[in-house]
Amino acid sequence: MPDTNYRVLRFDELTVQPNHGEEIARTLEACGAPSPAQLLGVFVPLIGVSSNVATIATNWSGEPAAPVYQHAQVSGIRSRLFDVLARGQQPCAAEGIYTHRWFVVAPDQVQALTEMSVEAWKSSEADTGMRIAGFWRCREPNANGEAVVLMIVNYPSLAAWDESRYWKPKPEHQAQPNRNVWGGLFARRREILRDSWVTVHRLAT
Repeated sequence: MPDTNYRVLRFDELTVQPNHGEEIARTLEACGAPSPAQLLGVFVPLIGVSSNVATIATNWSGEPAAPVYQHAQVSGIRSRLFDVLARGQQPCAAEGIYTHRWFVVAPDQVQALTEMSVEAWKSSEADTGMRIAGFWRCREPNANGEAVVLMIVNYPSLAAWDESRYWKPKPEHQAQPNRNVWGGLFARRREILRDSWVTVHRLAT
């Protein structure tokens, strides 16, 4: 049985020499996570992130070790720690795209953000191709003292991502019988956000 007690995500963004992003990402994926961590995923950018950045996310039951990357083509590392809010226990293995959705809220709104999101997933995953990998809170607030939350989501394709946008017309080929439920929850969630953005990635493999 896999360990399902991972409490911390270490999220490392590696700046690499030009045209070496794919190479470094494949090397990281082949090496896996340092013991006793679990490799959540190694991501290469598709939209919204420099092509010279490779992202590796690892799960830890205790306090993560400091990142060590001894690759000549790695020129910089931004490493952040996130506490698990929901899910986040299983490696990202499905094909398709992975969105990294970032939420900024007042610290006292993190619980509400989490509860609305988890409730919405019950019906949104039934209606669409979205599959939530995890939901985490960054240990460091932003410069304004606000909480930063990361959500990683798998979709079969960019088209599937677009079909799950609750404010757009319903796709003709999907019934989405629960759209009012999850759409309403996502709309309520938006009301408490101070900022949000998304980047799109794929796995290194």
